[in-house]
Amino acid sequence: MSEFFKNYRTTDYKLFGKTFNLTNITLRYKFRQNLAKNLYNFYDYTLQDDERLDHLADEYYGDSKFIWVIILANDLIDPQFDMPRSHNEFRKFVINKYGSWDKVNEIHHYERFAVYKDTVTKVADLNPPLIISETEYNSNNLLPVEKRAITNLEYETDLNEKKRNIKLLDSSQLNLVINLVESVFE
Repeated sequence: MSEFFKNYRTTDYKLFGKTFNLTNITLRYKFRQNLAKNLYNFYDYTLQDDERLDHLADEYYGDSKFIWVIILANDLIDPQFDMPRSHNEFRKFVINKYGSWDKVNEIHHYERFAVYKDTVTKVADLNPPLIISETEYNSNNLLPVEKRAITNLEYETDLNEKKRNIKLLDSSQLNLVINLVESVFE
């Protein structure tokens, strides 16, 4: 990760009578619009359980120091929390968040995910689904095939799994991006 901040400016901060030269981590860089909009510059990639970005950078770009390219391509603010958790980390996280495994399996919310004319004839899928109240979920206004209850575990699993889908900059664009970033931080 040390390579990520290599081109960032440093700033002197006075604290407790001492001066510290610190990296200004508040700076942000975004890919140029024309580079980001060109779909051919990026590939979809799905991270596997326990796969690390530095290893992926090494495999894809030939050096782990290019982890920052993956971070920028995916506009990750905090790679520690913006990345998917491994199975074991995820289990610990949900138990800590909800207090117990029993509470992890309680209802988080209710969704209406489709519209049916009758129990067989689907009119439309709702994507994304509509969040509905428990009262609406339990009413006779919706058919059983149109609604579902989402548990805390399902909700958190969906959030975690979405983080697995990232973009990789085509390696042929790597030198262009390096030059662009270096020119911004000079």
